[in-house]
Amino acid sequence: MKATVIISFYEKFEYLKLVLAGLERQSFQNFEIVIADDGSKQETVTKIEEFASNFSIDIIHVWHEDKGFRKNKILNRAIKVANSDYLIFIDGDRKSTRLNSSHIPLSRMPSSA
Repeated sequence: MKATVIISFYEKFEYLKLVLAGLERQSFQNFEIVIADDGSKQETVTKIEEFASNFSIDIIHVWHEDKGFRKNKILNRAIKVANSDYLIFIDGDRKSTRLNSSHIPLSRMPSSA
């Protein structure tokens, strides 16, 4: 089962590159990445798009205009473009990221009531 990693992000491209590098080194690789950008400047948007075009994992970048802190709104847009049922949320300044492939199959198990 494919997962979607949604990264909340604003302006700190160097931190984002570290997060993406960590995701690229995962042993579990069946996921896409959605960058939920809360209004970064055009210069940063251009850097993300250039970086994403050469990245080994599919990256979708969603952005909205900077009108103050609207992280939840951009996360909702990111959820809408996700191409999987399993969503993993991380922050764009989190340097250490480890995905656990065992969570994916467990998410499909019926819950015990």
